Amino acid sequence: MTETPPTTGTIRASRRVSLIALMAALALVGNYALVVVPNVELGSTVFFVTAYMFGFSVALPCVFIVSLAFGLVNPWGAFIPQIWITQVIGWSYMTVVAELLRPKSARGGYPRNIELAFVGGIVTVFFDLVTNIGYSLAFSIPYYVALIAGLPFMVVHVLSNAFFFGTAVPLIQRAVLSNLADQIWE
Repeated sequence: MTETPPTTGTIRASRRVSLIALMAALALVGNYALVVVPNVELGSTVFFVTAYMFGFSVALPCVFIVSLAFGLVNPWGAFIPQIWITQVIGWSYMTVVAELLRPKSARGGYPRNIELAFVGGIVTVFFDLVTNIGYSLAFSIPYYVALIAGLPFMVVHVLSNAFFFGTAVPLIQRAVLSNLADQIWE
C-alpha cells in the first residue's frame, strides 16, 4: 500500500482534545498492561505513532499527561523528579523524531516496518541514556555505574521497542486511517 495517509490535513480543536485524551489513555493502558515485565512498555510506541499521525501538538500533551499519571501512580516505586524530568525529555525526543518523519507531501506514503523498528531502537537508546542521567542524579551515583547497572534493562527496552515500533505503529496507523480518517481530518 503506497497511498499517502491523510495526516497533513486540519484537525479541529475539539477533535485534537479528544485525540490527546484517547492516545494518552492508550499509552497509559499500554504501560500498565505490561508493567510486570521490566522495561517492556507500549507508551513510547503510542507517543511515536501519535506524533507521526497527528503531529507534535497532539503528542506532547500526551507525554505530559502520561508521564505525570504514571509517575504518580507507578507500580515500580515513588515519584522521583529527576527520573520524571528525564523521561519527559526522552519521550519528547521520540515525538520530535516522529514529527520529522511525518509525511509532509502528497507522496509521503507509509513507512516500512524495518525502518520503524530501526527508528524505535535508536530513539529508545537515546531515551535510556537520558533516563540513566536522572537515575544517576536521583541516587547520587556515577553515570557510568547507572549505565552498567541498567544495561540489561536497556537491551530489553531497545529490542522490545524496536519490535513494537516495527509492528504496532503500522497496524495502528492503518486501523486509524481506514476507519477514522474522515472523522479526524478535514
